[in-house]
Amino acid sequence: AVSAKSLHNMHSIRSVSRSALRAAAGIRSFSASAAAGKRVAVLGASGGIGQPMSLLLKLDPNVSSLSLYDIQGSPGVAADIGHCCTAGTVEGFAGADQLDAALKGADLVIIPAGVPRKPGMTRDD
Repeated sequence: AVSAKSLHNMHSIRSVSRSALRAAAGIRSFSASAAAGKRVAVLGASGGIGQPMSLLLKLDPNVSSLSLYDIQGSPGVAADIGHCCTAGTVEGFAGADQLDAALKGADLVIIPAGVPRKPGMTRDD
């Protein structure tokens, strides 16, 4: 007969063996914590490229703080993207007077901003 204590010891050995195998195989455990992440500022976050890129950055576990800036509309984009269930935070900044605040403490600045084409313009312009 197997005692409860020996069953517990066998379970402990099995647990240790699993963790040892994981370590030997180089398998890492991932955390949802964003403590070691980076602060990223996106300048042009309300545009056709800035919005989906900001969403992808929000989903990246390496990004702990996302600062979205544009001439107008970025606080709304920040509110939408902020609803994604990840550990990172999102702040929206709009207007020239908030540019310094948007860039404060940024580890990485991404600028997808541009000027929309006017009637008659081509991509070459």
